[in-house]
Amino acid sequence: MAVDDGEAREAYDDVFEAVIRRAWLSVPEALQNEAGQRMREGRQAQLSLDEPAEWALHDTFRYQRGHADVFREVYRTSHHHPPSKGERLRVIDIGAGAATVAVALGEARGRGLPERIDYLAFDPHPGMISLGEQVLEHLAADFRSARYAESLEAVEFGNRDRLLFTFSYVSHQEAVRPEDVEQWASLIERAVARSDRAVELIYTTADNIHSIEPKIPMLGRRLEQVGIVPRVENIVVRVPYRWPGPVSHDGRVQWEPGHGLWKVQAERWVLRA
Repeated sequence: MAVDDGEAREAYDDVFEAVIRRAWLSVPEALQNEAGQRMREGRQAQLSLDEPAEWALHDTFRYQRGHADVFREVYRTSHHHPPSKGERLRVIDIGAGAATVAVALGEARGRGLPERIDYLAFDPHPGMISLGEQVLEHLAADFRSARYAESLEAVEFGNRDRLLFTFSYVSHQEAVRPEDVEQWASLIERAVARSDRAVELIYTTADNIHSIEPKIPMLGRRLEQVGIVPRVENIVVRVPYRWPGPVSHDGRVQWEPGHGLWKVQAERWVLRA
């Protein structure tokens, strides 16, 4: 049953309280302080595989609301056509974290029509997978299907599928290696070769990080080497900061506006062989 945007965002508030906020408040103070120090050192939202689950929880607690806001508005603003009646859209969310794109698509509603979407997430960090699976337990009823993939190599495509690859705040992750980008490119190359329709990609990332080489341009160059030249739509959005408040009210988080807007770089690619 379709619900409006306000109800969808309230649904996320319930998920946030049940899955994320309560778990974060149960983390020992020393670990909370370590996570806070990491943020003060400029390593916020930079998570490597050897870092503890508590840091994954901190990043989700602090950033998922804002990153979902950004992706939701990028998706709505783009020229992507939502699946029509009888169509199925497969979303392959790479570097999914705790299923942030699923949150965004659930809130997009009118454009997303989650009941026509098969959402498939992939993330290498066990802590993020655990959180994301719990988030999807709450959101999965809105989608045709929603789950995490064990590996990208196991992902299969049908020739009639509409395919959308998503990358939410992955491009500037220090932990992403060139071999990861190669794996993404091989997967997308396989999808383009298999599909009878154009394959789409939407990414969001910060536009104010200059010390880390972005990975999405690397992906574009790798695709061009095999004859897949993206048709690029640049997307401009203005999304204000929102942060979780220090207390909840009647079991619901209170979101506090921050000063300024998310500094966003976002594009939609249309990919054909």
